[in-house]
Amino acid sequence: MTMSAPNSIKGGVATVLAALVAAGASTLCCIGPLLYLVFGISAAGLTGIPTLPWLQIPMVIIALGLMARGFWRLYLSPKPVCTSVVSRRMLVCLYWLSVPLILFLISYPYVLPWIWEALE
Repeated sequence: MTMSAPNSIKGGVATVLAALVAAGASTLCCIGPLLYLVFGISAAGLTGIPTLPWLQIPMVIIALGLMARGFWRLYLSPKPVCTSVVSRRMLVCLYWLSVPLILFLISYPYVLPWIWEALE
């Protein structure tokens, strides 16, 4: 059972995009309070924000798992990624460009308080 080249490329791109979406979704619990803070609304206004902290850990796990799968497909898979549509070099560049973005989206809720404290 073999996959055609476009399906393999779509699978690799879909993996990276799914990891980006999962990393972004893991930060949803912090977006509302951050927007309130940026626009100067008091802490009393924060009580009405529906938070989604229960989604953060599963989405972080999904994002990291998808990035690990992408790494495995690019570097460790016995069956190499077919590159008839997009070159392997381009896929590797896209992968490594998305890694810092995903790490930023995952870590900013933890790092941002330290930055705010340092700026005070």
